Amino acid sequence: MTTLVLLLTLVMAIGVGVAVMLNRLLRAGSSRPLAESAIVATVGSGLQTYQPMNRLFAEEDFHFLAGLPQGEGLRTQLRRQRQRVLRLYLRELRADFERLYGWCRQLAPRSQDPNFATLITQQAAAFYGLLLVVHVRSTLGWFLPVRVDAGELVRVFDQLRQAARVSLPVAQPA
Repeated sequence: MTTLVLLLTLVMAIGVGVAVMLNRLLRAGSSRPLAESAIVATVGSGLQTYQPMNRLFAEEDFHFLAGLPQGEGLRTQLRRQRQRVLRLYLRELRADFERLYGWCRQLAPRSQDPNFATLITQQAAAFYGLLLVVHVRSTLGWFLPVRVDAGELVRVFDQLRQAARVSLPVAQPA
């Protein structure tokens, strides 16, 4: 009976996650006018900006604290603080992605690439799926030592930036 309740809860949690992801994907784009300078300003390397996320749960830091007399309490405190920092990084990355995705959605009708709309939708689905995985991994870090790798998340973000960069000159009127 308990296993059935846990399984049902897990299925419901996954369903809610998928529903939230689909809601974000299908939500109407921003009503702000599309500005070339706004797109160009976002084009760059997210890897440089968000690289510190990968070092937040470096095992070396936790091994060092394990050797100290009050190390266990410090390890717990460090893990909590770094989870908060990770959540802040993820919140900023998601906001940057949503802004860029909104601009790409405005750009899509004017793009001459027939696959642009499909590409940005696939990138958004991949991004939100990976974001969910990173959140779950960081939450499980309370119970298990879990390596949080946000590199794939940033790679998807950079791919969307590159798609916007390539489609921008094509979509602008001559």
